[in-house]
Amino acid sequence: MTRTEIVTRSTLRATVFGQQSDDALTSRMKPHLPPTGMTPDRVSTTRAVPRSALRLIDSRILSTALRFLDQDPCPLLLAGLKKYRALAEAARVTAAAPGREEVVMLVDPYRVISEHRPEVALLIDGTEVARIGFDLRIAFGMCETAVAVRLGAIDSVDCEAGAVSVDLSVPGGEKLLHGEAEYSVRRELRPPIVIPVDPRPERRL
Repeated sequence: MTRTEIVTRSTLRATVFGQQSDDALTSRMKPHLPPTGMTPDRVSTTRAVPRSALRLIDSRILSTALRFLDQDPCPLLLAGLKKYRALAEAARVTAAAPGREEVVMLVDPYRVISEHRPEVALLIDGTEVARIGFDLRIAFGMCETAVAVRLGAIDSVDCEAGAVSVDLSVPGGEKLLHGEAEYSVRRELRPPIVIPVDPRPERRL
């Protein structure tokens, strides 16, 4: 498991897999491919495609799938914060009271899991002939986190320790790629992440 610090804009791939090349990561995935490969049967049966060409197509599909990891991890990591009622109250206070422009809060440890079903389009002679689906699961675990709320939005985040894991799989099949990393987060958010709040004050019984 690697360790990194998410400070400036980065990607999930860099956070979890560092500087590993496409060739290195696709080599890790190939042993876990289905026995028939990734290329749809209708492509190989309707065209005289040599086995070596099918292996090359599989490699290109896997290499393209790595682009799914080229996203900034912070929006996903922080998505779970917006559900906390205390942060919503801080957003309401800082937005409504000019004298309380910033509130710094400690958020208990939490976990965010995001699941996606991305696809790679397969083109032959410029025509799309198939789409190959993947399952992408990203899990963030955060230890105690200091969150600064300013004018109704999350302005900065400071977390000493956390962990992220990435799993890329064939739908209903074997896991192709897995990676984990420990990290710390010290980041000002530009633009800040607005916290949705009910404009009506909370009623207490």
